[in-house]
Parts: sequence; C-alpha cells; structure tokens
Amino acid sequence: MAFLRPNASLVVDPTLPRGDGRPLLVLPVIGRGDLHAAPTRAAFDQLGYRTFGWELGTNVGPTPQLLAGTERRLIALHAEHGPVTIAGFSMGGIFARLLAHLHPEKVRQVATICSPFREPLDSAFLPLRPFLRAWRTPNLLEVARKVAQPLEVPGTFIFSRNDGIVAWRSCVEPAQPEDCFEIPGLHVTINRDPVVLAILARRLGRKI
Repeated sequence: MAFLRPNASLVVDPTLPRGDGRPLLVLPVIGRGDLHAAPTRAAFDQLGYRTFGWELGTNVGPTPQLLAGTERRLIALHAEHGPVTIAGFSMGGIFARLLAHLHPEKVRQVATICSPFREPLDSAFLPLRPFLRAWRTPNLLEVARKVAQPLEVPGTFIFSRNDGIVAWRSCVEPAQPEDCFEIPGLHVTINRDPVVLAILARRLGRKI
C-alpha cells in the first residue's frame, strides 16, 4: 500500500519458465495505476504471457466502482481467454483474492506481493479503518473477512520482514507455508524487484 515510483524495465532471465500465451492480470498498489505495474507486465510479456492491466485508473482502495470494475474486467478476460492468473501488488493483491473468492472458476491462480490479506484494515503503517466511510462500500468488513479466507485456487504469497509498510505476518498463509516466499527487499521496491519477478515466473509457470 505504498506510493511507488514506476520503473522502466526489469531484466528478464531467459531461463525462467515460459507462459505459453496464458492470460495474466496485474493489479496495482494503492495510489497508483497500470503505469506502476508496467515493468511487471512487460517482463511477463517477454516470458510469453498475455498480460493485462485493470484499466480502471488509480487504485484508490475498495470503492464500489473499483470492486465492480475489477469483477467486470475478470469476467471479460475469462470470456475471451479462459481462466485468468491474477497477480496483485499490495492492495492489488486484496482485489485479486476477492476476485478468486467471487469467481474461482474463472481464476487459474493468484499471487499476492506484500498484500496484508489476513488483516487488511489493520496491517499497514497507515490504518485503513478511517477510510471505511470515504470508500462508501457496503459490507466492507464482510469483504475483508472474505479476503482473509483460504483460497479455492492455487496461490503464491510473497512477503518481506523488511517490508516497512505492511505487517509481514498478514501477508502469509499459515496453512500453506509451502506457498509463502520471503524476499529481502522493501515494500517500496516490489514493482521492480528481480527476486519478486523470479518467484512469480517460477510459480506462475508451474503445472497445476
């Protein structure tokens, strides 16, 4: 949930697993939009995926408009390309998990990068509960509870003890330690971290 500077490119290791044209939806951090996630999409384009942004402008949090917009985006991509892999950075990962809970048949797998899905309202340096009224989303507490539930689809959960923005313990799935991966970097560099890219490439490219 950081305000990050986009980076032009990521160096892609040619030995990383290939995507074979499968669709990948990348969801941005709060305060940013598709431009911020562009380095990740470009890297996965090079790896043979068909990547997509959410095309909803700036991620301002779980407003009714963005919740409905991400759901429409997933439905449209699934109709054209089949089951969609979703990778979400920070708050984007919260959206990704919610989509997987709402439409598990449309989601191939989910990857969250430093996303505090276990306690999304209380796990950032900036408490989010004061934003509940501003977001004007009915049943937002119920949405938060749903996001925290185990996924029905395969997942990858990336976290950092050096995060500096969100509580790392809320970014892991205790019941699935084999699906949790620690990185050494900071939250503010996750969009251009080669370690993140390598983990994602190996996990999203595996047979499931």
